[in-house]
Amino acid sequence: MDRDDIECRPHTAWAIHIFSSLGILAGFLGLLSVLDGSPRAALTWLLVAMIIDGLDGPIARRYEISRVIPHIDGNSLDLMIDYVCCVVAPALFLHRFHMLPGDNYVSLSCVGLILTSSLYVMSNKDIQTEDSYFNGFPAMWNVVVNALFALQARPWISVAVIVVLVVFTFVPLKFVHPIRVKDFRNVTIPVLAVWLAAMLYVTWILDERIAGCSRGCLGVAEEAAQGAIYAGAAWIVGVGVWRTVRGAPPSSPALADGQGKNAAAASSSSSGTVA
Repeated sequence: MDRDDIECRPHTAWAIHIFSSLGILAGFLGLLSVLDGSPRAALTWLLVAMIIDGLDGPIARRYEISRVIPHIDGNSLDLMIDYVCCVVAPALFLHRFHMLPGDNYVSLSCVGLILTSSLYVMSNKDIQTEDSYFNGFPAMWNVVVNALFALQARPWISVAVIVVLVVFTFVPLKFVHPIRVKDFRNVTIPVLAVWLAAMLYVTWILDERIAGCSRGCLGVAEEAAQGAIYAGAAWIVGVGVWRTVRGAPPSSPALADGQGKNAAAASSSSSGTVA
């Protein structure tokens, strides 16, 4: 059969948009879990939302759904979902579970920095470079909050991390896109999988053991998982720093033209901050 007959029908395109929309349901359940006082459930739902966000963009581009339903802007759809799942829910998580200093002024100031700086990210048309890196920190606060929780970061450490990442939002330091960036992709994708699995594992352990325990609560396996979280973060940040120092790779005019076309196609399909 012809590819267009199979892959570009309206019902297929709508099904992909509906799949993308499931992310907002996962984000809403994450918010409910925060309000219910369950950090484990909240972070799990936000992870589900991130997985949906990571899958819908490549699927949308493969099926070229923007040509089938041109009046639906998949990029706008993704950005609205991302702001709830990657920004609002993690910010509420930080405040609700007292991961920031007890002074409400400090906590709310950090939340305000996250919410406002992320608006810049969501509206920045140049957030991705031609070599598919993020041009600055891409407002992936759901991942940051999950890592801080799993590592049991002290409140002022969390404040320092937030301030640094907010600054990096406006600084042209590259952050790797784990799916699109070709540099070390064969390493980055397995590292990302192990990293997320380690965070999920430690998160589920902490939710049952953290109450009334200050230090020495975790066993060898849990501490090893925390080590994997540190190592994964170092790799993700390190690849971006490496590319920033080396500069963009040289490209031929034909390649550059192809990248421009791909970027235009991506912006009209479901392709949010991590898709």
